[in-house]
Amino acid sequence: MDQPSRRRHALIGLASIVAGLVILVAAPTGNVGAAAQQQPTPSTSVVDDNPTCGDLAPEGATWTEVKVEPVEDGTFGDGTLEVTIEVTETDDGDPLLFNWTSNIGVDAVFVKGGDNGLLYVYDPESTGDTGLHAPINPNNDKFFGISHVSFCYDKDQATTTTSTSTTSSTSTTSSTSTTMGESTTTTAMGAVTTTTPSGELPRTGSTAGPIMGIGAALLVGGAALVGYARRFLAS
Repeated sequence: MDQPSRRRHALIGLASIVAGLVILVAAPTGNVGAAAQQQPTPSTSVVDDNPTCGDLAPEGATWTEVKVEPVEDGTFGDGTLEVTIEVTETDDGDPLLFNWTSNIGVDAVFVKGGDNGLLYVYDPESTGDTGLHAPINPNNDKFFGISHVSFCYDKDQATTTTSTSTTSSTSTTSSTSTTMGESTTTTAMGAVTTTTPSGELPRTGSTAGPIMGIGAALLVGGAALVGYARRFLAS
């Protein structure tokens, strides 16, 4: 083997080692592999009084409600929508923040506290969110305690497309409201809508195992090439 060929082998081996190390370091942290699927960020708005999902549904759509009152840890539903919530309480034991996950897509969540409520609208629909709360109390600049929470969904869409969560909140399908809750839209009740992130749930779907195998193979192969080239360079 001539001198230039040995140097090329050495350089290829070093590059392979570097690539393998990068993959082995990045794969466990999720920087390599399948991209995380993110839940949609809701738009939020303060809604006056205590509307129902029927009041808050956009024009041409009807939302079914699952209402949780009192607000506490647990799973709640109406046979179609099942929602699990985890509550963070104040020192006095009042519900202040909560996270939620659901079995089907939810169009909106209405969080009642004080005289008004905070409406979270998801477009496309979401199956979970974190850090939801009631409006801010202007007397102390803190969140009101939560009196109840209403989850709104499109029943017809939910029963026919439970494997997806991409139904638009402006769907023209029709469904019947139940007594289980209330929800919201940004065009109802004269609310002014702003976009405010409320948190994201952890995501799965990593392919770190196979990627780490590739990284190990590059590392071993690169080391072999470097060793092979050095043996001839030294001779």
